[in-house]
Amino acid sequence: MCLLDLYLLRNLSPSTQLYLTTAALALNAAVAPMRPAMPTLGRGLAAIRMADAETKAPAEAPADAAEETPPPPAEPAVLYSESLPFLVRRASLGPVGKYVGDVGFDPLGFTEILPIEWLREAEIKHSRVAMLAFVGFIFTDFYHLPGFDYTTLEAHDACVASGSMSQLLLWIGLVEVISTIGIDQMLRGSGREPGDFGFDPIGFGSDPEKLKDLQMKELANGRLAMFAFGGVVTQSVLTGNSFPYLFGDQEIAFSGGDFAWNVVATASMP
Repeated sequence: MCLLDLYLLRNLSPSTQLYLTTAALALNAAVAPMRPAMPTLGRGLAAIRMADAETKAPAEAPADAAEETPPPPAEPAVLYSESLPFLVRRASLGPVGKYVGDVGFDPLGFTEILPIEWLREAEIKHSRVAMLAFVGFIFTDFYHLPGFDYTTLEAHDACVASGSMSQLLLWIGLVEVISTIGIDQMLRGSGREPGDFGFDPIGFGSDPEKLKDLQMKELANGRLAMFAFGGVVTQSVLTGNSFPYLFGDQEIAFSGGDFAWNVVATASMP
């Protein structure tokens, strides 16, 4: 209170002074809690103004900033198998065109179980063996080594009986062990291509484009040879005859069977 307030109170009656003092204390008690809230309210208003300014700032940025923002990545396109268009191409096959002859054929998902490099190595090896085996199976029906007068169908049992099959197993097994070293290095990331043993003495693969064409021909013929060899062996066992592995007695004309001379003769009979 100021000096004037004290002078006025001194000249009032005691009851009036008591009333005014009580009222002043009550007013002070009511206003006191509001005093600390004022700075806090001021700080809150300042924070709201700053947040509002930050919100408006990006809106005032130039339009070029929106153009520089890269668009979100597009969803990956669904790739279907080239050989089986109703099936989705498996990601385990790798990118399209990684290997020559890749048509996305893996309906059973072998590439999700075994490394694709190992599977391609096995396919090429079986293709090469099947091409040699098909030609050799037919060739031995026309030419026999001296002292080895057997048909191709009889040759297996004859080789087992004479012990020569054990020699074949030994030497071919040795070649397989040596080739396994290169395959193991390939699976460890050496960079070796499946089926590549560096065998090109004539230089057919000097041109990269020509090499791809030759690899495609080798693979296509090899795949066909695997089917062909399985078919010719089955037919030979079923008929018991040599080339062309048809039913009937192929050495005696008109004896029956599916040979051309028998079919023509049977058709001409009344």
